[in-house]
Order: sequence, then structure tokens, then C-alpha cells
Amino acid sequence: MSDLCKILIVDDEYLLRQGIKYLVDWNKEGFEIIGEASNGKEALDFIEKLKPHIIISDIVMPIMDGVDLAKIVKTKYPEIQIVILSGYSDFNYVKDTFKLGINDYILKPKLDPQELVLLLKNTAINIPGFIMPTLENSNTLNINNLLIKLISGFYSNLNKKILDDTFSLDSFLLIGDNIKKINNINSMSLLSLKSILSKAAKKYLKDLIYFEIEAENNFFLIVINLKSENYLKVIAQITLMLFEVSKDIPEIFFVISKLFNSLYELEDIYINNFKPLLGYKFYFKGKSLITYSLLPNNNLKEKFDFKYYSSQIYLLNLDNALNYLKQYLCLSINNISINEFELKTLFENALYNIINILDELNFNMDEMDNSKLEYFQRIDETKSPDELLDLLDIITNDTKSILNNDESKLNDHMINKIIDYISNHYYEQLSLKQVADKFHFNYYYLSSYFSSHNAEGFSEYLNKIRLEKAVELLGNEQIPVSEVSFMVGYSDHSYFCKVFKKFKKLTPSKFRRNILDGKRG
Repeated sequence: MSDLCKILIVDDEYLLRQGIKYLVDWNKEGFEIIGEASNGKEALDFIEKLKPHIIISDIVMPIMDGVDLAKIVKTKYPEIQIVILSGYSDFNYVKDTFKLGINDYILKPKLDPQELVLLLKNTAINIPGFIMPTLENSNTLNINNLLIKLISGFYSNLNKKILDDTFSLDSFLLIGDNIKKINNINSMSLLSLKSILSKAAKKYLKDLIYFEIEAENNFFLIVINLKSENYLKVIAQITLMLFEVSKDIPEIFFVISKLFNSLYELEDIYINNFKPLLGYKFYFKGKSLITYSLLPNNNLKEKFDFKYYSSQIYLLNLDNALNYLKQYLCLSINNISINEFELKTLFENALYNIINILDELNFNMDEMDNSKLEYFQRIDETKSPDELLDLLDIITNDTKSILNNDESKLNDHMINKIIDYISNHYYEQLSLKQVADKFHFNYYYLSSYFSSHNAEGFSEYLNKIRLEKAVELLGNEQIPVSEVSFMVGYSDHSYFCKVFKKFKKLTPSKFRRNILDGKRG
């Protein structure tokens, strides 16, 4: 078997090593599995003795990982070819190994026998002095592998001739969906969903140059090569395809990237054009195709004012706070100014504020706190703006119900807020109207509200606070009596004297003399 291509498997997962060993009839394909190691250090011990042609190595391993192994192998044994095993989450890590000269990589979740054999046979071509039979009908698998590399940002070892020969037209589209979000439809698995979509594509896109791309496990993606002048015709074909699929998957939904001119733009289009557009499907219930042309350009510049919103909750102006939240959500929805994630995150943060602030104000929020996770889950699961706004109405009613059940605390808190405001602003030209406007009360209602929750009416209470402060200031003979009146909020000195005498039975001047005489005595 000396003519076989020798392979060393390096992976810390025993079951995965066994899976690769028995994945295909390796001898029949021209390969021999000569050994296995659980980390890079073990692999180095085997290399000198077993002299493999190709190393299939995991990237994340204990003791010595795939990156450090690749560095040493490419320095000491440059003739040995390296293929990296990678999970979807390891893409950025894998990029570093390409700089070291590894030959290729394959996704662990994919690990298709036919593709792995093809990849290894293509890799064996690079082994100095070693001849491997060429596999027939390998072009499609080669292209699929190239597209996975391109969309993942890998540009090393690309066969530009295959790309140019296969994709000869001037424009490209990327279409598809995150199908995991509809995975619970009829209990269908991701694989069965992909199978339905693949069959529909073969039927309705058969006259087009198109390929499926395994970019991420949850996504069904197709890249289409077309003449730009045929754009509308291609859109019509995709629409027919989705109409067919909707019979099995009622919620099927494709987003379509903008037209682009080169497959080397694929990664940028996928990250910055296609995936962001998925965040707006929430707004287009009933539509099967979404493009950027459907998004308005008049995005809102005004941010949600959490400071104002929180202040209204602290003041227990719940109607104002929740109306402001609803108005902002409606405005964002009407203008499609933020994506689904941003919209729902805003709602969740606003809800979190309500629960925390009311709890801080000693309201019994146990019921809402226990329901918090349920509320958040329901927000995440809403599938349209109407559902989201209906849920806001439900949460609004729940919140008001809690406050109504503790009305006495609500009233105590509000009157304390008003009294605290008067105590801190007594020296200003305060009026009942100004306070009513500040706390969003009707002028006449505040007058009766204040009297019913306080021993004095508004005017009497304001005068009491001002005179108490005046008494303190009159004890300081350095401050003229006429100045004291202005310092406590009276613009008319004679009116101050009149009010002072009414409450203290003495004029301010005589009151000061009595204080000073008492000190001298």
C-alpha cells in the first residue's frame, strides 16, 4: 500500500476521529489512515515515524492547537499538506492558519464524505513527487468549496479559472433566509426545509447559473449569476419558486441583496447588505421577497429619550411614560427606522426600566418581576409590528393594574414629590399653575388634590415654607430685613411683612429685635 496517500488525523474528540476513519472506504479512494493523535504535540511525535502526506487537524485542541501545529509542520516539513477541520464559530481563527500555508479547510458540521474525498484528492496534487488520479465530475463540488471560501473571507488558493468559466455573466444576486426562525413550522427540521427549497430551486431556477452556499447552518443561501438586464425576469422566477414553497412553508421569506459585479464582493455583500436586510423582514408580513428598495430613506434622527422616560416613571406619570414609548415605537415602525432587533431591544429596555424604578419606589412588583422573562420572551417571539404593539397594550394594562391596587402609595408618592419640589423651589416665583404644569395636573384638580392630601392648601403651605426659611434668615443681622423677603420668594416687601405678621403676630423687624435681645440677654 506504499502507493496510497497517507493521512494522519489530529483531533481531541475520539468519536470524530473514529467517524473520519470509517466515513469512506479510504483504500478504495487511494488513501491510507496511518494514525491518529488527540493534540498537536502527539501529532509531532507521529510525523517523523509515520511520514504522512496529509494531516487533517482540528483547530481548537488542548496542549497544542492546530495553529501552532501548522507553524511547526510548515517550518520543518513543508512538503506535508494540511487540511483544517473547523466549526462555524472558528472562521476568524482559521484565517490565521491560511497565512501559514495550510492547503484547505472543511466544516465539521458539514463533513460530507464525497466533498472530503474530493478536497483530499485536490490537496494530494500539491504533494511533491506524488501522483493522485484525477476525480471525474468534480467541478460542482469544487465550485461549492470555492463559494464557501469566498463568503467566509478566504481568498487563498482560489482557482480563478473555474470561477471565470462558471460565472460568465456580468452581475450577481445573493438570495435566501435564516430558516431556523421558521423551523417549528410543521415540526420540520432544517434539513427537510433545505431539501424543499433545493428542489424548488432546481425546478424554477433551472435555466439560471446558480449555486447553493453553505455559509451558516441556519441559512439557506443561493448566489445567482445573471445579466443585469434580466433582473426583473429573475425576480419573477424567484417569486414563482417561493409561491410553490409557501404551500409547505407558509412563512417562507427571501431577502435579495443588491446587484453586485464580482464574486470577490461576496463576503461584503453577505455581511453588510444581505444579513442586515434580514433584520427588516419583521415589517413586511405577507411579502415573500424583500429588497432595500422597500426601505424608506427618511430614517428617524431623534433617539428615544430614556432620561425623560425614566423621569416620568419616577414622578409616577405612567400615562406620559407609556404614551411616549408607544408613540416612539409607532414612529419607528411607520418609518422603518430601526431593525427588528433594535426595536425589540428598545421595548425590553423600556419595560426593564418600569419594573426597576417602581420596585425602587417600593411598589410591590413581585408579579411583574416574575413575569419579566415571559414578557421578554413574548417580545422576542412577536412576528409583526401589530403583535408588538398589542403586547405593549397588555403590559401597559398590567402595569396600571399594579399601581391602581396600591393607589394610596401612588397618592403618597405624588404628594411627596410635589412637596419636595416646593421645598426646593420656594424662593422662586412659584404659582399653582407652574406646579400643575410641572407635574402634568389640571390646574383646578391640583388645588383640590393638594388640599385633600395635605393639612394646608397650596398657598398656605408655600407661605409656611417661605416663612420658616425667613425666620432662619432673620437670625442673621448681617442680612437686611428687606433682602430677606426677596431671598424667600416675595417680590413685594410690604406683602412679605403683611404675611409674616399674620402668621407670627409680629413684623419681621420686631421679630428680629426680639431674637437679638434674647441673644444679648
